[in-house]
Amino acid sequence: MEPFDLITERLILNQPHVEDIDDIAYYCADTEFEKYMATPWPYEREHAAEFVTGYVPDGWQSNKEWTWAIRERSMQVDNHNRAPLLGVVGVRLQTGMVGFWLGAKHRGNSYTAEALRTVVEAVFERTELETVKWECFVGNIASARVAEKAGFRYTGEALGTIPARDGSLKPSWTGAIDRNEPRVEKPGWLVTR
Repeated sequence: MEPFDLITERLILNQPHVEDIDDIAYYCADTEFEKYMATPWPYEREHAAEFVTGYVPDGWQSNKEWTWAIRERSMQVDNHNRAPLLGVVGVRLQTGMVGFWLGAKHRGNSYTAEALRTVVEAVFERTELETVKWECFVGNIASARVAEKAGFRYTGEALGTIPARDGSLKPSWTGAIDRNEPRVEKPGWLVTR
């Protein structure tokens, strides 16, 4: 699959590039990542470089995972839509599982929910998937709130499908949104209160 950009009212989503490596390394060193993400820990620049130059392009080329950098449209600095990186959002196409993160200084503006809604629409427009799924380790209220705002319905607590750093499967909160389901907040998200 050739990478494609997505544009929202406030955001540009495009493929992360080498100029993003330092920002990714900085953001992913946040202690919240240690608690709630399966990313390497401690997170080093070499991990960010491998993510940008290997993992992301390999996912696009194999059409197994689409990954975008989240950028603010108003901060566009060149004709390649390369505004500073705010975070990352992606989808694993074999399972329909989404994942996302936002750098700490950019949180609180609903950027991630906006990006996630846009990715969900792209998945339904460009694939045959009937359901997009979300999960996070139990306790990651910020991730649950993003999924709620993006229109996912809460489907409960279960053993996660994404292995933790040590390879184990952790108790996780789960959610889903179906192709024909309204993209509005739904009741039942007690974990975000």
